Amino acid sequence: MFFLLLIGLVGCFSLNDFNVQAAAANNNIKYSVSPELSSNQIDKNISYYDLKMAPNQKETIKFKINNGDAIAHTYKVSVNRATTDDNGVITYNAHDVKPDEGLKYNIENLVSYPKEVSVNPNSSKEVSVDIKMPNDNFSGELLGGIFVEENNQVSKKMVKGVSLKNKYNYVLGLQLQENTNNVKPDLKLVNVYQTTTNSNQIQVDGELDNDVPRLEKKVSVAAKITPKNSQKVVLSSSRQNMSMAPDSDFDYPINVNSELGTNKNKRLKPGAYTMYLNVKANNGQNLWRLQKNFTISSKQTAKIAKKIPNRSKDIWIILGSILFLVVLAGAVIGYYRKKRI
Repeated sequence: MFFLLLIGLVGCFSLNDFNVQAAAANNNIKYSVSPELSSNQIDKNISYYDLKMAPNQKETIKFKINNGDAIAHTYKVSVNRATTDDNGVITYNAHDVKPDEGLKYNIENLVSYPKEVSVNPNSSKEVSVDIKMPNDNFSGELLGGIFVEENNQVSKKMVKGVSLKNKYNYVLGLQLQENTNNVKPDLKLVNVYQTTTNSNQIQVDGELDNDVPRLEKKVSVAAKITPKNSQKVVLSSSRQNMSMAPDSDFDYPINVNSELGTNKNKRLKPGAYTMYLNVKANNGQNLWRLQKNFTISSKQTAKIAKKIPNRSKDIWIILGSILFLVVLAGAVIGYYRKKRI
């Protein structure tokens, strides 16, 4: 896993590039961050903070912000708890995200640091993050990232006549452990519901909850939906190579329709259904067979139809209109022919 990330945001799109120096050079980014690893680093061959700690231990970790520009800049700093997005990708970019109900220790509450740092032209500044571990013993991983972003970035790019503003930031991974004891994995399917996206996509989401402080890697999902008490599969999907952050959840989507093509107008009728998920993690070492019933009501269907109209009958309306016009034209022509006779 790579924890030293440069993330470029272009409009509403994101780019993750693990080769930090190359990305900085290609995009003319004039700042960088560099960690100063501690003596209690578990793995000294990696470039993120992987720390072995003790209950109630205090530790200060340090990193440098390097300003390569000819003018001074200020930088936003935050330590963010790791979360899992809807693509099954672990992210570190958001602060104070609503935690999972089973979260015992939030890494954001165990640290103190300057929220803003000023760095003079062509110089570096060392930044300290103070860690204070909980009083109690615990097994598992507390996972987060040190997020650094230059304030007031100005970088515009024209793409097909549209001006996009680029913003770049760095994330230094931070993982805290008191021991390397194995934590028993626990994955649950806690909720299933139908929803829509901004791109007129209708989908059924299954909320997967990893409610233990354990990172799940190489996660794959094979999913299907049937009417309740039926074996007929009405929807299915699969996905591989996902991850889940400790004590996090994410919504696994199964598309009902497609944005284009023959399935654009596909819908689920109101009724009772069952979602089945076969989930594997850690190269197949862990397996869960999960299922949950859910209901699609007539009210929900009507609400979706209002937002995303079903156009499947439009072709018959058009053909019917054409046929009517043809018949009408034939009748008119026949009428005038009779008048001439």
